[in-house]
This record gives sequence, C-alpha cells and structure tokens, in this order.
Amino acid sequence: MSAAFLSVGGLSVAYGGTPVLRDVSFDLRPGETLAILGLSGCGKTTLLRALLGLLPPGARVTGTLQIGSGTVALSDRDALRRRLGRDIGFVAQNPFDACAPLRRVRAHLEEAWRAHGLKPDPARIAALCERLALDPAMLDRHSHEWSGGMLQRANIAAAVALAPPVVVADEPTSAVDAETAGSVMDCLRAGAPGTIIVSHDLDLVARSADRVILIEAGRIAAMTTRAGMAADRLPPALRAFRQAGAVAPPSAPKDEVVLQTLGLSVARGERRLIAGLDLQLRRGEILGVAGRSGVGKSTLLAVLAGSLAPEAGAILRGGTARPPHRGEVLSLFQDALSSMNPRWPLFCIVAEPLTVPTRKQPPEARRTATDAALAAFGLSHVPVAARPGTLSTGQGQRATLARASLARPVLILADEPTSALDPRQKALALAGLSRLAREGAAVVLVSHDRPMLDAVCHTVVDVSSGLP
Repeated sequence: MSAAFLSVGGLSVAYGGTPVLRDVSFDLRPGETLAILGLSGCGKTTLLRALLGLLPPGARVTGTLQIGSGTVALSDRDALRRRLGRDIGFVAQNPFDACAPLRRVRAHLEEAWRAHGLKPDPARIAALCERLALDPAMLDRHSHEWSGGMLQRANIAAAVALAPPVVVADEPTSAVDAETAGSVMDCLRAGAPGTIIVSHDLDLVARSADRVILIEAGRIAAMTTRAGMAADRLPPALRAFRQAGAVAPPSAPKDEVVLQTLGLSVARGERRLIAGLDLQLRRGEILGVAGRSGVGKSTLLAVLAGSLAPEAGAILRGGTARPPHRGEVLSLFQDALSSMNPRWPLFCIVAEPLTVPTRKQPPEARRTATDAALAAFGLSHVPVAARPGTLSTGQGQRATLARASLARPVLILADEPTSALDPRQKALALAGLSRLAREGAAVVLVSHDRPMLDAVCHTVVDVSSGLP
C-alpha cells in the first residue's frame, strides 16, 4: 500500500461551545479520489474550510495536517493559506461565483500565479487547456459566456496551475448533467495526484471515488471502498443515507389544460437551442425537463415565464395566446437564498404574496396563514425572525415553496431546485413541489437528474432531442 501524502489527524472544530467536527482523522494516498458524504449540517464544508484555513476567526480548531514531509497545525490559518495553490488546490461548487464577472477567464487562471507573486506561465496555461479540453480562445471571454461545465474545467485548471499534489472540491458537479459530471470528475483526477470531493451524489461517488467517508454529527460514521459501495454491500449508515432520499410518485393531475406550446422554438442570440417543441400541461401535472448542460433548459423556462420571446411558435395559456397575468407564473431558482432580500426576516419573505393589493390580508390572518405554510413545509422550528443568511440551502428552498403555496400561481417553473441538496433535503423539497401540484399548480421541473425526474414527474421531455 502506498504511503499517504496527505494526513488529517484529530481535526475538531467548535463555534463557541458548540462542536461541529469531533476528532476526524483520515489519509489520502497517491492517485486516490476520496469522497466525503453527509447530510446538510453534518460538517462537510467546515472540514474543507478547515483544511484550507478559511474558517472564521471565531472557530476553535485543533488537529494537524501533513502534506509530504511538512506538518502544520490546523489552527494556523495563515500557514494553511500560504499552501493554497501550491500544496492544495480548491474547486468551488459554483464556477460562476468563483470567477470575477468583470474580468476575463484568462485573468482567473493567471491569478493562481499572481497570488504567490509569480509571473503567469503561458506554456503551462496552454498545456492545461489541452489536457482539460479547453478552447484557448475562450479564455479571453467573460465567465457568463461559458457553459457551467466548461467553466468548471477552467476552475480546475486554476486549481492545478501550480501542480499541487492535492485538489479539494466542494460539490463540483452539482449544477451539471450526468455526462458533464463524469467529464468534470475525469478532469479533477487528471489535474492532481490526489483528490478530495464533497458530494451529496451517492451514485456519482460510487462511480468515481476509491474510498468514501460518511460524516454524521461531526464524526466519521462509516468508511468504505468503491467495492463496498455496491447496493448489497453498503454499510448500514450509508444505506440509511441513500434511503433518506426516497420520494413518492405523483398524484393524478386534473383535466384542465393551463399551458400549451405549439411548434415552440427557443434561441439564445442567433443560436437556436430548441426547435418545434409541442407540450401540454394540466393543473396538478409535473412536467420534467431534462437535457445536457447548455442545451437550453433554463432558456425554455424564461420563455414560458414570458420574460423572453420565443424564436417561433406559440404559447397558449388557458387556451389563449397571451402573456402571463401578474402572479400567474412563479419561478423557483437553484440558489433560493440568493433570490431573497437578505434584510428581510423569514416571515416577511413567506408572507409577501399576502401583501399585494389583489390578495392583501390583515396582519393577524397573514400571520396565521404564514405559520401554517411554514409548518406544512417543515419549517415550524425555524424562528420567523431568521434572516436568509442564517438558513441552510434546504431551508431556503422550502421557504420559497411555502411562499409559493400562499401565492397560489397557476404555473410554477422550477430550475434545478434540488441540485445542491442532500438526499433528505431533496426529498423534502420534492414533497413540497408535489404538494403544490396537488393544490392545483402545474409544475415544470428542470433537472439534470433523470432518475429523479422519472420518479416524481408525470412526463419527462429531453430537450436535447425534443422527444419525451
């Protein structure tokens, strides 16, 4: 067995008197991909931030990190940060958030050298582009001109630019389709001798990781190899993790058709993405939209919402070709917390639909309805004065569903609402969408997770081909 070239020993983290991680120890061997699984709040991201020296000053950290022949205390944030890029590369979950929107992607790659006072190496950049199948001409474009999958490759290039022995990645495939996810994982493994990934995707981990660690309540609850990830060999803790994501099939829809598209074609700029799409959606129906990254799924939602004109074809609402009425369509986004006013408390965010003139209710009725909505979506334990910044990703997504239940839209457009959620939070969010459908809303659900769409939707259309 090869000697470990990264070892974490006795890592513990606490905020005030609250422990978050407790005596976590593990090794990473040359050529190995190690996956860290766990439900939201178990301490996965805290673990990664501890290794990178990125925990806030108020965190109390103990333990050691050994890379090669050097050992550093995990409480020494400055020493850990000096190792960023040289000894440990980092790939963030959202490639667009990782790039400065006003700078070109080339500047993002070159920052790997400049952060250490070095001159960028054009030959190294060219070699990385060849290895990771990046078009060098695209480096002189801004991040918004890239697809998510390709921009994640550029982030991997930045992370491995100085040839660190280890790369750590936080949910690097959460926003891409299965084909692109496999490509991203191939690029990660090609970029550095050792890889540590945090993920909620048990199936991806089973295909890509050599070893798996499950974190529960801040401790290592299970550890297994790729062979041990077979369904019939899963350790009990990992089996429970998988079963936490079980979802119920949808209820039967009603007969009333609320949305119909006739020969709909969708374009971005001069590029046609979807052509000749015919759909029919009834009250209570959940329509899944699948397809590879960049084929036009989110653009289709913008057209159905009325915020973008179709290239060709017609959209009928209630049998009439017209734009949507105010409040008729409600959009749910992948990053629910970013769609909220950070200064508003949870109560105001959820109760907002009851403050518009056409549906305005007195304060007491508003409070009763909001409390009932929060309880219905599993948020009764969250203080109504909580700000978005204190909510978990799953809580934020369920808060938007509670708000939708009070808004009572005819059509809900959900763009990857579960991609960053662990199995339990994903199941809760999908149960919330099903509840809204039972209450009469028609739902269009975009996701790169085809098995999930097949489980919760009445019909699934793959816009890569335009065929159900």
